[in-house]
Amino acid sequence: MASGRAMWSAFSADPRDPVSADLKATDADRDLAAEVLREAYADGRLTRLEYDERSATALGTRTVGAFLPLLVDLLPAGTVAATRDSHADLHVKAVQRYQRELNDARNGWAFVSVLTLAIWGVTSLVSGHLLFFWPVFPIIGVGIGYVSTRATADSRIEKYEEKIAETRRIKRQRDRDLE
Repeated sequence: MASGRAMWSAFSADPRDPVSADLKATDADRDLAAEVLREAYADGRLTRLEYDERSATALGTRTVGAFLPLLVDLLPAGTVAATRDSHADLHVKAVQRYQRELNDARNGWAFVSVLTLAIWGVTSLVSGHLLFFWPVFPIIGVGIGYVSTRATADSRIEKYEEKIAETRRIKRQRDRDLE
């Protein structure tokens, strides 16, 4: 891997620079971030779970600044200071929370589907004929929740950003009060 300074400058705009944080990311930027993450995983600096989460986030990144929280602990900082509470940092953390929520919704739907199909299948076998296909109701019901979570991604991410920002404000206020 190239030096941290060279790697940061390889982006279309330096992700550490607050002025360029909201610029749209290019495909080359996403490829570069993915390469940094691959090398960090190969070096043993990321677990498989961290690598998978960060890679998924990097591939879906829309702004240059959103790469910062994904890579800042993997590359030397160089000369441009990173702002801890940047919008990009909040956005990445919010996207990560949303991804966990979406995964939970998908896993819940899959669990309910498999469980109800298994129960229906066993009861049909025991009775000797196919029973009414009642699993369609819980499968559709839980599936609606999953689809809703997916369809309202932007608003959910925005709400997470607000919650994270508020939590940080409260923490900063407590820290000031303790001083």
